Amino acid sequence: MPGRRTAGPLVRPAFFKRAVGPHYKRFTDLLHQYGINIVSLDCDGKIDALIPTWLENGVNTMFPIEVGTWHASLTPWREKYGREIRGVGGMDKKVFAFDYQAIDEEIERLRPIVELGGFIPCPDHRIPPDAKWENVQYYCEQMRKVFG
Repeated sequence: MPGRRTAGPLVRPAFFKRAVGPHYKRFTDLLHQYGINIVSLDCDGKIDALIPTWLENGVNTMFPIEVGTWHASLTPWREKYGREIRGVGGMDKKVFAFDYQAIDEEIERLRPIVELGGFIPCPDHRIPPDAKWENVQYYCEQMRKVFG
């Protein structure tokens, strides 16, 4: 149905765990044998119900964490699963349409989780069409200043 939002993943978590989980485990076990301990997964949408299966099978880094549609955040996942879960994304790219103050507030919102490590804040997918280029540049400059 066009325009209909779903409340969860497109694949049932139990099916995913049974059909896909063992294959992820096979790959991640091999990676771990070679010292590769950060395993990222492209995971769009509302992923909450799939995270346990990913973690059980060695996938520990989620990308992109989608703030806009899904209001996703690494913070509650960290509270639930600990520091083993990592992420990329999680930045509310809507602030690029506003002003520097909105960008500064977004950086401050992200600061506590960034300082824990294992998280790279950035916009998911692409920059929205209403973004102001100078705001995107300002975000990049501020991120370098604040986080090095």
